[in-house]
Amino acid sequence: MMETFILIIAAFITSSISAVLGMGGGIILLGIMAIIIPEGYMVIALHGIIQLVSNTTRTYVFKVHLKKDILKEFGIGVMVGLSASAIIIFTLIQLFNVESANQIKVDFLKPIIGLFIIWYLFLKGPKKEKHSKSFIGVGALSGVSSVFVGATGPLIAPFFLGAMLTKENIIANKAACQMMSHFGKIPLFIIFFKFNYIQSYDLLLPMVVAVFVGTNVGKKILSFIPEKLFKQLFRLTLLLIAIRLIVAEFI
Repeated sequence: MMETFILIIAAFITSSISAVLGMGGGIILLGIMAIIIPEGYMVIALHGIIQLVSNTTRTYVFKVHLKKDILKEFGIGVMVGLSASAIIIFTLIQLFNVESANQIKVDFLKPIIGLFIIWYLFLKGPKKEKHSKSFIGVGALSGVSSVFVGATGPLIAPFFLGAMLTKENIIANKAACQMMSHFGKIPLFIIFFKFNYIQSYDLLLPMVVAVFVGTNVGKKILSFIPEKLFKQLFRLTLLLIAIRLIVAEFI
């Protein structure tokens, strides 16, 4: 009972954080869930539903700030990424000769994502291509990492910094993109991981309510944050997450 209460409170707080900063909440919640729930695949499966609701709520409350070109291009990419994920999972099942993918542990992607974030923030040269081309690629990356890592926010976040968007644009479009990734991976967990979402309704329902309320609270806080300060906090949060992803694998 206490563990469920902790997860509900965590869902509320982390969704508020994501509504204010555009990210961070999802990966914090993933870490908390990983401590309480021992099975890695179950953590990612349940986390995906919670983040689907969180991002859908965030997309709705910021809907006037959506950019159709970004969403269209990302959508194409995420379908490619999810298809690639399905092929990878099927291949691993055959390779390891197991009945379900929940018997396979894949966790080497987290430090790679952390290094990618640092490269993008500090080492990447001036951008030569239009951002519209890059969102197809980032959609594909998100489709793959959503299944194997769970929290894709830090992976796709740097691309929004370079797309000349306001703080509301960043939050709205990033949320909508993550919503696509989380929604698309649900069938993969049902088919390949034999995961039954209905059996976990007693945990999912209160957490869903918590993220809905948290998102609306976070939106109100965002209105008091200046544009320049938001961008600085966005970059700082990205850096801290990157360091956490890299260091966590060696502790």
